[in-house]
Amino acid sequence: MATWKSAANNVPALTKSLLTCLILTSLFGAMYIYRQRLESDTPAPYAHCPFLGLVPGLLLYAPWTLVTSLFFENTLFSFVTSFAVLLFCGKYLERAWGSRELLKFILISGTVTNGVTWVGMIVTFYLTGQDSYLYESQINGMAGVFAAFLVAFKYLVPEHRLSLFGGIFSMRVKHLIGIATAASIVGLVLFQAIVFYNLVNIGWVVGWIYIRFFRVQDGIQGDQSEAFALVTFFPDFLHPVIGFVANNVHHLFVRLHLCPPFGRHQQQTMYDMESTHHRPAPGSARAEAERRRALALRALDMRLSKPAANAAPAAQSTVATATPTAAHTTQTTSAPTAKSDATEQKDTVLFDATEAVKET
Repeated sequence: MATWKSAANNVPALTKSLLTCLILTSLFGAMYIYRQRLESDTPAPYAHCPFLGLVPGLLLYAPWTLVTSLFFENTLFSFVTSFAVLLFCGKYLERAWGSRELLKFILISGTVTNGVTWVGMIVTFYLTGQDSYLYESQINGMAGVFAAFLVAFKYLVPEHRLSLFGGIFSMRVKHLIGIATAASIVGLVLFQAIVFYNLVNIGWVVGWIYIRFFRVQDGIQGDQSEAFALVTFFPDFLHPVIGFVANNVHHLFVRLHLCPPFGRHQQQTMYDMESTHHRPAPGSARAEAERRRALALRALDMRLSKPAANAAPAAQSTVATATPTAAHTTQTTSAPTAKSDATEQKDTVLFDATEAVKET
């Protein structure tokens, strides 16, 4: 019992609130679906709750479902998966970004993804003429938000390696988006999961757009760093095509005032924005962005490893106040101890930004 209580106390406040919303919304939705099946003589083969989930044909009558559908999972498997992912990813991102920024990121990525998916379902209905896209489909779940989470992890700790199944399988964080995209394609081909496919792929794009152009950190809007360019999300052989399309779309959005420009010389920085073949010139806007990104990553590593670093000074002060002789002994041995603690702290750092700073 004490273990569960201590584990719950380690969960930040916003993550607790989000988990509570997930539990309550999914529970109310399950109760509604169960009651509808009991009262209906011919139960529907799908599990819909139009008051919580986003049914494309009923959105105008229930606009709040753009938000409530994020926390509504209509199957046990999706609920357990969402609970686990939100618990672990929410804890990390809330400590890295803060509660307000994480909440803003979830609401923007989730609602925009649901809105774009809804538009896609309406367009599909007009192209095919099938009512199933309006009333037999439901947009719900946190798949789009979790895809945006993967973008956030690529932004924060791209080189961190995840080990699964006791180290048998390991991969870098920056490759998780490719796996999620592949899983969505498999679901679309084998199970016709068009909603899941749209949520995943629209979700990570929306998350990237927000971090790349609109997120404000230390008074700087967006992130011009080369390591976070759109082409880095794709294989190398697609870089020329993706870079050409992305740059021209960015140019169009800037002209329409839908997207902020980068730097003073827009014509110079815009067309190189998604290219990773040329290193940024010293003193340029991109070089400054790379330097700020490296410093931000270093500050993040120091914040996450602060509890381990604070343990060593406390132990040294306790030994130093025991006796004068013990104080002398502690003084002679404190340097190696501090050095070993610093080594341990370095080992726990998820991403070392020193080399990035030197390069810029």
